[in-house]
Amino acid sequence: MQKHLIQCTLIHLLLLSCGTTRFEGQEPREIAQGQLELRFLQVIGSPGSGPGQFLNPQGISVDPEGSIYVADTGNDRVQKFDSDGNFVMEIGGFGFEEEQFNEPRDLCATVGLDIYVADSQNRRLQRYDRYLNYLSTLVPNPNLDESLQFGMVSGIDISSSGDMYLSDSENDRILKIDAFERPERSFGDIGYGRGLLRAPTSLSVDQKGTVYVCDSGNDRVATYDIFGEYQGSLGEGVLRAPRGIDLDGHGNVFVADTGNNRIAAFNRAGTVILAFGSMGDGYGSFRSPHDLVVDRHGHLYVLDTGNGRVQKYSIEFP
Repeated sequence: MQKHLIQCTLIHLLLLSCGTTRFEGQEPREIAQGQLELRFLQVIGSPGSGPGQFLNPQGISVDPEGSIYVADTGNDRVQKFDSDGNFVMEIGGFGFEEEQFNEPRDLCATVGLDIYVADSQNRRLQRYDRYLNYLSTLVPNPNLDESLQFGMVSGIDISSSGDMYLSDSENDRILKIDAFERPERSFGDIGYGRGLLRAPTSLSVDQKGTVYVCDSGNDRVATYDIFGEYQGSLGEGVLRAPRGIDLDGHGNVFVADTGNNRIAAFNRAGTVILAFGSMGDGYGSFRSPHDLVVDRHGHLYVLDTGNGRVQKYSIEFP
């Protein structure tokens, strides 16, 4: 697929039918300052149903080699892009068979060689290799206790030890599955008091095993330890219906503050160190951003859902 390049001196984004939009002929522009600085780099994709286009996308992940994967929810597919944002391939289409989806809402490509896709309305996970070849399916085990089953999965992450965490928005809880794909425990539901979740979405696990959950219905990020015990929260009074979350290599927490059409970041102490964005279609503006991911090179990818695109930034420390 031909890569489109376009010179632009306007603040408004000019979106192409597919692939990558860059702003050549000018340096990346700093659009946010504070304890962090972000510099806009490029836009990937545009609204639609063709290759490299998106319809209501809700999940994004980057593998260790820098390839980008997007859960293109409205088109019932997963798309892969290279590290420069060029379309590579896709898999899916509506259905119930292997290599088909019904509203895939999240995916995880960050650990190991496999891609896990949360096939939400089919109430299952599908596993693929890096070339999007189908490998296996994981479904709830009806022989286990109800607390160890899952419904509609809206978030997935895998810890450094290989444990998988699923955000079950249908049952308002998190399910932990061990490295052998055996459900181990659930938490965040009945009996958790301040740790009770409402409509949890994306989640992220740090190197110590702390689980950060976008507690969308409570307008915050809830945190739990490796045993599922509630630890506290971030962003109360700041966030509104957050949907996406990831951590950088310094332990800073980046959140897609969906209801406020912006991105927020917090340090380890829970202090706001960055908040930027507003409703719009220019760079640094968003429409209902649903997810984000930080790669190992310090690039922030924001899934700008309402605008049908991905915005890429570099994260810099002044």
